[in-house]
Amino acid sequence: MSRFRGRSDRPEAIDRSDIPDESSATTPEEPAGSLTGTDDHDLSEKPQNDGSMPGNRPDPGPPSPGLQSVQQPGSGLGLVISVAVAAVVLALAFYALGGDVRSGVVPLAQTTEPFFWAVAAFAVLLSIGGALYAERTTARVAEAVGRSRPESGLITAWTVPAMATTAAILLIATYHNGTMLVAGPALAFLGNAGALFSRDLLDDAEDAAHRTAATVHTLVVLAVAFFALSAIYLNKLPPLTTSLAVGFIGGLLTLETLERGVGGRDVRIVYAIVTGCLMAQAAVALDWWQTHGWTGGAVLLVCFYLASGVLLVRVQRTVPRLRDLIELGVVSLVAIVILAITA
Repeated sequence: MSRFRGRSDRPEAIDRSDIPDESSATTPEEPAGSLTGTDDHDLSEKPQNDGSMPGNRPDPGPPSPGLQSVQQPGSGLGLVISVAVAAVVLALAFYALGGDVRSGVVPLAQTTEPFFWAVAAFAVLLSIGGALYAERTTARVAEAVGRSRPESGLITAWTVPAMATTAAILLIATYHNGTMLVAGPALAFLGNAGALFSRDLLDDAEDAAHRTAATVHTLVVLAVAFFALSAIYLNKLPPLTTSLAVGFIGGLLTLETLERGVGGRDVRIVYAIVTGCLMAQAAVALDWWQTHGWTGGAVLLVCFYLASGVLLVRVQRTVPRLRDLIELGVVSLVAIVILAITA
């Protein structure tokens, strides 16, 4: 047998007693929480994200209550209608500017002709029709998404746009100068757009932001009332005509003001008539006060603010709060005193 140094040419026998039996082999104990372990933890459970883990953002939660941005077709349609009405008013401003000035008549009739008033009537009807169409479109969309508006039984969305357009036309006919080329269309546009937007804002606002939306709506109504009442007083029309016009404006705008109340249709109509009568009487008394035109319009505005405000409080609450009555009375008194001093 030939041999090499340090090794043999035949493999050594293996002692099989050192090899463990496969049947008796045990699986090593796995740590708890491993993927193959029998731990009770739910494998699908993931750590909650509280914002402390880098690269992750916490859940912002539900939106806070407030004036939510609601994209409604009524708002865009309102802008289109406002632009169309302003364009017609601009054409009327050019017409009044180029007319011959006649003497011996009230200012609003010095440069205007029947054609002017025919186009003016068309502009007012356009604002009324556009406001009603926008209101119905918005109501249908709100109902489709499950946010139907309560039925008031009396549609008043057209009142403020109509009064804003009328005020712009009357001021154009009264002044018939270059300033009205800008001021007239601007008043018509802002009055129509502001009225429609404030109604959408009031209807879509959450409970926590309802007071803010109501304030915006009130400011729009008061601004339109000031220009409309001033346009009447500036022309120094006959007392009966002035009283009827002022009462008509006050009554219509009161209908829109009482939209925020919970009174029925008949109650709102009666209160609007009451406000109209009070405004007509105030116009008769104001006719004896020798003051400037815009000051007279401001006095009529204070009367409208007080009358419509008291009636609104009465509609909203069965028993008016003393705080509301004091607020209305103090603001009106201070305004009248200031106007009397500066007249």
